[in-house]
Amino acid sequence: MKGIDNDEGIAYGLIAVVMFLLIASMIFICCTPLINGITGHANQMIAEGQIGVQTAGAMEWNLALFAAIPIIGLLGIVAWAYIRSLEER
Repeated sequence: MKGIDNDEGIAYGLIAVVMFLLIASMIFICCTPLINGITGHANQMIAEGQIGVQTAGAMEWNLALFAAIPIIGLLGIVAWAYIRSLEER
């Protein structure tokens, strides 16, 4: 197999990774105040006894999932870049 001296695919892949990371981080940053507001309101309702144990558990699970968004995003973009590099061979 002969090597190809075309770097456009590499540049495209790097630009896509950088843009994905920028967009994902902006979405995460913009959603953080909303999540903080919901958490504060839910904590107040839990303290007043208006929310049951199951609802509080679901809220805690959703907050954990929100905290995992950066890790999920990084794993997704790494998998995409890996698969894309295999396709270029």
